[in-house]
Amino acid sequence: MTFKKNSDKIVITVTNNGSILGKKLANYLKADLRIPRRFTVNTEIDYGYDRSVALEIQEAFNRYQVLILIMATGIAVRNIAPLLENKQIDPAVIVIDEAGKFVISLILGRWGGANRLAEEVANYTGGVAVITTASEVNNLPSLDRVAQKYDLIIENKELLPEFSGAVINGEPIVIWDRWGIKETWPDNIRVETGERFELTRVDKLLVVVGYQEPVEIRSFVKVLALRPNNLVVGIGCCQGLPGTRIVGAIRRYFREREWSVRSIQSFATIDLKANESGINAAALEFGVPLQVFSKEELETGMKGLENSDYYESMMEEGGVCEPAAVLGSKLGKLIGVKQNLNQITLAVAAIREKYRS
Repeated sequence: MTFKKNSDKIVITVTNNGSILGKKLANYLKADLRIPRRFTVNTEIDYGYDRSVALEIQEAFNRYQVLILIMATGIAVRNIAPLLENKQIDPAVIVIDEAGKFVISLILGRWGGANRLAEEVANYTGGVAVITTASEVNNLPSLDRVAQKYDLIIENKELLPEFSGAVINGEPIVIWDRWGIKETWPDNIRVETGERFELTRVDKLLVVVGYQEPVEIRSFVKVLALRPNNLVVGIGCCQGLPGTRIVGAIRRYFREREWSVRSIQSFATIDLKANESGINAAALEFGVPLQVFSKEELETGMKGLENSDYYESMMEEGGVCEPAAVLGSKLGKLIGVKQNLNQITLAVAAIREKYRS
């Protein structure tokens, strides 16, 4: 029976002692809890499951980011093995014995924080966190953990296992860091921070950190990107333009600046354009929300801007995109000034709290 979901984590138990620990742990982690019905009296909980634990795990596997299973490792493995697909979509799984002595980080999953959560839970129960991830054991940085730490989106996730293996096995990797991450990398990793960089013949793996796009990369070089979701595109346009025109203009604007459209967080425009079908179609194409502002709000957003058309009428071409971008980015940094692209004006601002110089 499906129950109400109140958290992204769930604790599932199979024994009486495990259920007692499970209740404490669920309260501590603010997680949902499922225990066998026959143990509800001892835990003072008025609900429980009657079906097999396999069905409980199967349902939870598809609904939660994190599964905390208080049971024998063998039981956990047998029940999750048929459900596993790949790291990018599987939830994290932690297994704990009913005494809380051993907290095993079993599956990192798409959430990617199973190791840290295992350490936190072990600290709470007074147990030992069991972590077998090679990067953790060898005290090496992990690209997926770096992405999570700096709130970056992993592009080309299917390459992550190959890149992670290269970090661990000492194979050469180049990191082009235009975002300013602070990590200590092993000797096999070369970090470039300038606007341009050179790859040697042995450099076949490239990590791009930031919203910039590398240019003139040879075909045999594999690129894994860690993208910030921090760019707001301000849009002004004539009435009735189709979405394909606006999409094409945005792609051109970003291509000319060597930026990735995957870092677009949202679009922004004046409220008079809120129902413009072309803008809404473009937002749908890029999978981002559309922010709309009144003329008065846009005027406030223009204060302190350079190279803008603040004193133009908001109904004239070009008077919307810059203030909309800045206001949409919560008064962030205008990194791309207005450009007129055939009846479409665009500007881009970076959200201040996510901006790196």
